[in-house]
Amino acid sequence: MQPKGTGSLWSRARAYAALTPAERALLRLAEGLLCAGLVAALPVIADALGRQPINWSDLGRAALAAGATAMLLALNKYLRAHSDPPLTT
Repeated sequence: MQPKGTGSLWSRARAYAALTPAERALLRLAEGLLCAGLVAALPVIADALGRQPINWSDLGRAALAAGATAMLLALNKYLRAHSDPPLTT
């Protein structure tokens, strides 16, 4: 077992190591941005399958809204993580 603070954030999260509130929020942001990317890709796929021209302004607005939602969820996680109970060892 590695001491706290060593290894990558991803490996420590997979090992259920204790993370700081900022690290938890960073993980939530990464998860949210990944989901936002998938949401933004859906109109492109739908337009391609329907042989429609891609409306880039609508796509940009959808991506911006999804990215802003991801950032708000990460901020919410950061603010709430300070009151999370510590993990048991």
